Amino acid sequence: MPKVSWRLALAVVAAAPACTVGDTFDASFLTGTYAATVFVVTPVGQAPLNVLAAGGTLSITINSSGTTSGSLNVPASVTGGTAFTASMAGTATITALTVQFSQDADTFVRDLVWSRVGTELQVVNQTAGNSSFTITLTHQ
Repeated sequence: MPKVSWRLALAVVAAAPACTVGDTFDASFLTGTYAATVFVVTPVGQAPLNVLAAGGTLSITINSSGTTSGSLNVPASVTGGTAFTASMAGTATITALTVQFSQDADTFVRDLVWSRVGTELQVVNQTAGNSSFTITLTHQ
């Protein structure tokens, strides 16, 4: 049986993310600001709408305590009526592979389960309400 180098074992342990009870991970390693680099909404029975191309934005800052801030701005051309703005203030629940946001603002953001992919948070064709969302939040 091959011997495992203590240096290799130490490197593996040092590279593993810190976690707490219940397989919920420490928010500090995801600390930072994330901005939408892909933001597509597809209302049921309609064509996809590129929110960024229409002038919309979504940014969320995750603090080391797990609290969040940021904003969501969706232009009237996407909503079909009045422009929509909401605060992303709240908390982030981070697990091994996902992030979920809890916010006072009633938006689709808190209804989606975000996958952690490298330095990005993503949802791909997830349904919330009467629309499907494909969004990539990239760490800035």
